Amino acid sequence: MSELHQFRFLPAAPLTAPQRTEAVGASAWFALYTRSRFEKQVAEQLDRKRLPVFLPLRLEVHRWQDRYQKVEVPMFRGYLFAQFAPASAERTAILRTVGVVRIVGFGQTYAEVPAEQIAALRRLADERALLHPHRYLRVGQRVKIASGALAGVEGILVRVKKQDRLVVAVDAIRQAVAVELAGYEVIPL
Repeated sequence: MSELHQFRFLPAAPLTAPQRTEAVGASAWFALYTRSRFEKQVAEQLDRKRLPVFLPLRLEVHRWQDRYQKVEVPMFRGYLFAQFAPASAERTAILRTVGVVRIVGFGQTYAEVPAEQIAALRRLADERALLHPHRYLRVGQRVKIASGALAGVEGILVRVKKQDRLVVAVDAIRQAVAVELAGYEVIPL
């Protein structure tokens, strides 16, 4: 199966994480675990409720017996991100949304997704970089892109088939995405 490497998110007019967080104060980004294949429906419902939502998507080319078709699929199957204050009415509205299974967390505490990770994913999407799903890595050298369009993006440096890639991991959902580093200068952290 070949892939077209494109990346977009819902809603079409993205909300910027830092501005929203400063304005609200106690709001943070959290990962939502959804029913299988409900990511887009949940994102649309939350958008209608005027809640900040981020659903990273990529295009894949699927082959059926008689044709090929481009299909948008979530970058992280079963997950999307929402910004809210954990002790607010927004949390209740999110949990009552059809398709939401739970807010990702550990015990009684929700796992906050750092705004830097959301911002890094958005920057990759804005640049239309070549993205590949990647297994979550806990070990490896952390690096930062020093120059170019993605300057400042941090992640884990890995080598796949003689090509260097930067892996941006979202710890809360143990998922990651990789971008090819050809032409980018990286420095260790």
